[in-house]
Amino acid sequence: MKLFYLTLFLLGTHLLLSQTTIKGKVVSFETGETISNADIIENSSKKWTLTDENGEFILLLNSTSTPINLTVKILGKEPQNLTIHPENFSQSILVSLKDANLRLNEVVVSSQKGKNYSEIVIGNEAINQVQAFSVNEVLEQLPGQAMTNLDLNEFKPIVFRTSRPSNVNDEGFGNKSFGTAVVIDGIPVSNNENMQSYGGGTSLSPFSPNYLGYGDSGANDFNGYFSNANFGTDLRQLPTNNIEKIDVVEGIPSAKYGDLTSGLIKIEQKAGRTPYQVYTSFRDGATEYGFSKGFRLSERAGAINFNISKLESDSNPRTGFTSYNRTTSNIIWSWHNKKKNIKNSVTLTYAFNDDDVNYDEENADQKRVKNEKKDFSFADRFKWNFSEDSFFDNMDINFNFSYTKQLSFESKLVNGGGNVVGTSLTDEVYYGSYTPVSYTSVKQVEGIPLSSYFATDLYKTFHTKNWKHNLSLGTSFKMSDNKGRGRLGSPETMITNYSNQGFRPYNYGDNVRAEYQTSLYLEDNMTREWATNTFNVSTGIRYDNMYGTSLFAPRINSYFSGKKYKIRGGFGLTSKAPSLNQIYTGPRYYDATLADIRLPGYYNVNVVQTFVDYADNKDLKPSKSLRSELGFDYKLPFGTLNITGYYNKLYDGITSEAMPSIRQLAELNIIYDDPNPPTYQIAGYQTTYFTLSKLVNKLESKDKGLEMFLTIKKIPIHNITLDIQGSYVETETWNGADTFYRSEDVNSEEKYGIYGPFTRYYKQIRFGANLNYHLPKIGLIISVRSEHFITDHNYYSTDDFPYAYLDANLNRVSIPEADRTNESLYGHIIRNGSSYDKNTNKVYNNFHLRVSKDFLNGFKFSFYASNFLDLKPTGYYLENGVYEEKVNPNFVQLSFGTRIEYQF
Repeated sequence: MKLFYLTLFLLGTHLLLSQTTIKGKVVSFETGETISNADIIENSSKKWTLTDENGEFILLLNSTSTPINLTVKILGKEPQNLTIHPENFSQSILVSLKDANLRLNEVVVSSQKGKNYSEIVIGNEAINQVQAFSVNEVLEQLPGQAMTNLDLNEFKPIVFRTSRPSNVNDEGFGNKSFGTAVVIDGIPVSNNENMQSYGGGTSLSPFSPNYLGYGDSGANDFNGYFSNANFGTDLRQLPTNNIEKIDVVEGIPSAKYGDLTSGLIKIEQKAGRTPYQVYTSFRDGATEYGFSKGFRLSERAGAINFNISKLESDSNPRTGFTSYNRTTSNIIWSWHNKKKNIKNSVTLTYAFNDDDVNYDEENADQKRVKNEKKDFSFADRFKWNFSEDSFFDNMDINFNFSYTKQLSFESKLVNGGGNVVGTSLTDEVYYGSYTPVSYTSVKQVEGIPLSSYFATDLYKTFHTKNWKHNLSLGTSFKMSDNKGRGRLGSPETMITNYSNQGFRPYNYGDNVRAEYQTSLYLEDNMTREWATNTFNVSTGIRYDNMYGTSLFAPRINSYFSGKKYKIRGGFGLTSKAPSLNQIYTGPRYYDATLADIRLPGYYNVNVVQTFVDYADNKDLKPSKSLRSELGFDYKLPFGTLNITGYYNKLYDGITSEAMPSIRQLAELNIIYDDPNPPTYQIAGYQTTYFTLSKLVNKLESKDKGLEMFLTIKKIPIHNITLDIQGSYVETETWNGADTFYRSEDVNSEEKYGIYGPFTRYYKQIRFGANLNYHLPKIGLIISVRSEHFITDHNYYSTDDFPYAYLDANLNRVSIPEADRTNESLYGHIIRNGSSYDKNTNKVYNNFHLRVSKDFLNGFKFSFYASNFLDLKPTGYYLENGVYEEKVNPNFVQLSFGTRIEYQF
């Protein structure tokens, strides 16, 4: 609190300082015409203004003796960054903006490292060069990522600065994916409310999609499933047709951003006046169509930007068993007042996503799977530049409300001969039911996620002696809820895949309580400049209250730069709230069949005992992450080199923990009275043991590694640039929960052997390059991207022997170390340990070709060829218990694609 008052005092002492006035005019480079409503932004203080109808502007800033960095931009033009030195403050500046097309002398067609810390910037042309159907394909270009075969028939998560496991079930990957935040125009995209999970109440891992979600179990890709409950944002649902820029923060985010542990993706959409644009794109069984237009209504009414896109994808067009369809549309209305010190943007978005699996004609069980999602959202972004005599410089207010309707459905024919079914909702012994001999098993989940977000940010720039301060502070509020009917179905027509576990409907609207997050943050970005050196340090503190848990997160980023070099580093803490699906798992029902007596033609009688475990995880805490990095940038005679080393530790991650428990199983006396149905009496009870589970904060995962960017702009061959990137990462994931092995001797004193946690190790080394040949006079770019996979090592080993056991009363008893391998004493609780060691030291290389041509009549044509050399590297892979040499199944195959667009 003392720090807060001291900050207010320092601000107050500088309110009466004289102002620095920057004047200028913005025109079109091609025509010389003035440009109205262009954004003029001072980058450090965030002060802004707009050009008037004559293209002129006046920007008032606090008095300074250091250079000022301005960004001038408007949709459809290439942004221009200017540095104005103090001796030129009084002079009017003229800014000429060029059309953003392939005829610019310099076009950036690959991801670039940001100017300050370790952020990565992906511009509009770099996005277009990928021929991306979604944000997922764009982010595959980053260090540590890899291009994959285009398969839009599974959800697409992403994690930065970690090893990618062989499948999505890895708990470390799942936690980090859930902690990767996506922010669109200042509004966070939330998946906390997603509860499309039929196995929410099971004893399995919270990151096993084959039990949690819906999909095509025959798929051979990374996961093959549609529902991303407990994971991060499904990136395939984010089209790229209306994206202006993507900023990726892999390191330490600003204190402004919360509810994340593993990275930040900031997306800026197009808003403003644009020409008509229509396009179509084809690739690997996927087809996308799109239309967009930005209208200038009037000087007072502002502009409306409208865009719509339609995507249809078949995983195998020859059969059409699995398909994905996406329709996305939004309207953005941008407005500013007459003084041009207030501007506001309203966004209305509707999106429809539909996954479908249909094996009606292929399989005897006639399996059908559908996963539908309809999104409606309203967002408002308000910006206010205060007058020069105000306490603060400017303010941002963001608001969002999102309503989603989700429906997941799976059906298939079952011939079971009539299975025993429990139906009770309480602990009791009773007559059970039977499934039909032949029936259609149906699993269905209806979710209605609701979320709202409100944030206010204030900014102030001031000076103390030789330091320039850019202060920001703010608060935010977030609500998460789900009002759907939840898990639907009937015990008689539902097969569970979990031992002794029965199904009961569970209504989200009746049982899920809205959860809230509130936050406060304060951040000071301080800069001191000398003749040839600059020192910058951004320090911030963030307070979060996540579902009743209070957390403080200090963060710092800093750099010291000279004429040709920059040394940078950062440290910070972040946290991520658990999902509603992890908290509200619902009761679990364990049905034990005590008797099943059938006399054909006369009766079928069974007796069931149900045990209920009320397993909501309301004591689950947020997961946390410690993040640190150290980097070095150097300007070479021919380009720029950037190297970053990092160490990140995720702790209090979410995993499942087994809980052995004692239950009293009824013993029956059956009373026969043929041909009448028999009855029963409870003769007594015998002790039996069940293994329940709960979700706990016991997962840790460490990542350490290096990232490298090398941009070469001066090559003997004119118009050629080369970008090289590489990554080295080691990952260790440790599950702190013990595992239990049931005794093979029911009469022994030792009921369960207890085995300690084990660690999974991963190591990956990858390099990539982009070679670009640009002919601006004819608007042509030819790009070749290469990928080089050097090392991919994954290994783990579990204990063969228990370190303790549970006795008949479930008391934990330690086993002396000398006796742990004694099979005569503990052979009935000794399991066979498992180990895995896969080390791919064989180097794999792949090459991809892209050609883009910009025509003067408004047409633009792009051609893409993945693995255009048709390489087919082989390796040894486990097949039916035997390692066989075959083509690497994860290697991107030869494929072609094209995109045609027309602007008018």
